[in-house]
Amino acid sequence: MPSPAAPADFYDRLDTICQSGLSTSYNPNTHAFDLQLMDKSWQSCHDFYPTEALTSTAICLIGISRAQLDPRLLGVPLQKTLDSLYDQYRHSGYRGAFGLVIWANALHHGLDIDTLQFRCGVSLDKVERFAASLTTMETAWLASGLAHEYHRSHGGYTEKLLNAVVAELLDNRFQPETDMVRHAGSRASAAHTLRRWIANFADQVYTIQALAFVAKLTGNPKALEVAERIADKMVELQGDKGQWWWHYDARRGVVSQAYSVYSVPQHGMAPMALSAVTAAGGKDYREAKALSRQWLDHNELGVDLVDEDNRTIWRSIEYLENRVGEVRRKAKSLLGLAHDTTPDAQPLTVNYETRPYEWAWCLYAGAIERNQEKTRNIV
Repeated sequence: MPSPAAPADFYDRLDTICQSGLSTSYNPNTHAFDLQLMDKSWQSCHDFYPTEALTSTAICLIGISRAQLDPRLLGVPLQKTLDSLYDQYRHSGYRGAFGLVIWANALHHGLDIDTLQFRCGVSLDKVERFAASLTTMETAWLASGLAHEYHRSHGGYTEKLLNAVVAELLDNRFQPETDMVRHAGSRASAAHTLRRWIANFADQVYTIQALAFVAKLTGNPKALEVAERIADKMVELQGDKGQWWWHYDARRGVVSQAYSVYSVPQHGMAPMALSAVTAAGGKDYREAKALSRQWLDHNELGVDLVDEDNRTIWRSIEYLENRVGEVRRKAKSLLGLAHDTTPDAQPLTVNYETRPYEWAWCLYAGAIERNQEKTRNIV
């Protein structure tokens, strides 16, 4: 295997692709990032995923901020997009996305936290109950959003909310016996409660990032310790080609389901979270990040997931299986009955899909690796 590209060179290759993806995925009729690639053609996110437009719009605004892009050059009118984001949240019924809304709003100097809650039709006055109803990924988003709002305003009310959400992550989600987080809180929906011990990589990596933000912002030593412990565990379980696996059993500290392996953790989510730990005073994870990025073109299938012709990074490598087999396998995984980390367990294939947030997180991670000015960002 050749030596991995320097981080700046790696992201230089992807910047134009990602900026093009953001521009094309923006819908001027809805003022949202709600267009995506599916089977190599552009289609509406609403046709496949009911909450994707909301989460992708928030994450795209976050990525635009961190990469210091001028939204106007992407064809994105900022205020109309923020207004669309607030409206999407209010009408979606997806409570778990509010952390992303707070985060994007803070970075673009939007509404104050009280007005934002009113505009979006949500209240954080009982934040402990609110956080306990979320998945761990969503709770981490809430912590990251509140951290950036506190970074902006230094308000006592925001600090109180942030401390409560961080306590939920540290005291209720983190499992010190395995150095992992579980998937859901004590008041989560029945479906999430059923699989509360089977967390996905997003639960782990967004928690790492959120706790690192808090450690960087407030000097909280426990937040840094736990962020580093989860990061160390993920690196311990990282595949030999740099893979970040799909599902983890937080009771036993093992991989529950290996595939799908997604591109966005490889180029975006894992590098940005591990970099946040380092920025907060933790370890240097440069080798794990380099291996992570290298997977894009040195993977199980020997394909380059960066497609210059289609100007994208394809979504994942997944099992080649029929619908019945997929449902059965996923059910076993969510119940903690599957443990298949062997790459040759069954045939694999490329998923020719890309969602808008994937380009945004790649730009975000690249900006950190280049040490671009943080502006309003914590890391």
